[in-house]
Amino acid sequence: MPIAFLFPGQGSQQPGMGSDLLQDDEISALCDQCAEAAGIDLRRLLTTAEDEELRLTQNAQPALCFVGVALTMLLHRRGIDPTATAGHSVGEYAALAAGGAVDPPRVIRAVVERGKAMAEAAPAGTSSMAAVLGLDAKAVEAALDGVRDAWPANYNTPTQTVVAGTIAGLEAATKWLQEAGAKRVIPLNVSAAFHTPLMAPAAERLRAELDRIEWRAPRVTVMANLTGRPHQGGDRIPHVMEMQLRSPVRWSGCVAALLEVGCDTFIEVGPKRALTGMMRELAPGRTAVAVATPAAVAELKLGD
Repeated sequence: MPIAFLFPGQGSQQPGMGSDLLQDDEISALCDQCAEAAGIDLRRLLTTAEDEELRLTQNAQPALCFVGVALTMLLHRRGIDPTATAGHSVGEYAALAAGGAVDPPRVIRAVVERGKAMAEAAPAGTSSMAAVLGLDAKAVEAALDGVRDAWPANYNTPTQTVVAGTIAGLEAATKWLQEAGAKRVIPLNVSAAFHTPLMAPAAERLRAELDRIEWRAPRVTVMANLTGRPHQGGDRIPHVMEMQLRSPVRWSGCVAALLEVGCDTFIEVGPKRALTGMMRELAPGRTAVAVATPAAVAELKLGD
């Protein structure tokens, strides 16, 4: 039974999401190692941080990544291991760790740097993102053609694309998208236009941290947001992950590639069910479940 692990991105975090996980001695010890490597109070972010603090990019990203790593450990103990992995935006870092390409303390440190760089690249209130529902990707691209400072940022499903840009760019884009037939254009509660050219300064800063890591070739197939295809060797990962930050997330392509390699069971490894919900459109008829706690891992039942 070929299994894919899916790791959610920023927006899936929730207060207290690591409290139960940290009752496990091995996971608790790993949390301390990651916190020391990254120079953050990771334990507090996972247990007692309020929503307002946890929503900050530099806090949400390492906390989410660690939850994905910890849940993967619990799944492994149950004998549930992936044939392939993929993660949405920052979730790709957890996917790389789950695939054996990097050790958890190093990846948490990289994600902390990523979050800081993203938070500083675009001052709050100058750019944002919006989800476009009811238009296919080509129609979204056509509507944005000629709109200044607005771009596709996430190709999530055939009928859901996230666009991003400056505030003025998004206002103009929204008008054109509605005229093109979008059912809804929903502003997202984010602080900047992630996965666009506006993130170029953050990507350059991130690259310096990525180059300090000794990346390994993944031991399972890991899909890249940048291409919607598998990562090719450890030496290419810094370039791919730098470009990921300033380029659209090709999530529908990642899932299509997982289907191509034979995956028929998909486990969302992390809080909430954002990716599981997309699977109804991306992979109808396939098994898609979500695990967010030790209890959910213990109760997980998969077909033969």
